[in-house]
Amino acid sequence: MTTPVVAIAYHSGYGHTTILAEAVRDGAVQAGAVVHLIKVDEITDEQWGLLDASDAIVFGSPTYMGTASGAFHQFAETTSKRWFVHSWKDKLAAGFSNSGAKSGDKLHTLQYFAVLAAQHGMNWVNLGLHPGWNSSTASEG
Repeated sequence: MTTPVVAIAYHSGYGHTTILAEAVRDGAVQAGAVVHLIKVDEITDEQWGLLDASDAIVFGSPTYMGTASGAFHQFAETTSKRWFVHSWKDKLAAGFSNSGAKSGDKLHTLQYFAVLAAQHGMNWVNLGLHPGWNSSTASEG
């Protein structure tokens, strides 16, 4: 059995998304994966290689003004070189976001990540959770 390799490609404006990226890393490591944290606004050629060699890529960004941060958008545009040669085809993809409010349009950021993954021919993985807050006595999960 081979050890899965997961890359977490994220941008963090004020440190909150870094905390989430580290939590995702910790969970994946506990599950037996090798994990690479990659800050997309500081990405190196070596880290591009890590992304290309990973079995799964998890995208992470704060939601600013209804979408992923500008730094994440710049990263996404730069991935077009990988798109041309299908570097990420059939990899697993997932994503996470945060904002300063319960709404904050995080859904749009997650949809943006899913569309980016689809453009690359990746397979989107969700949490499979039922909706929360669906009654007056409910909670998030």
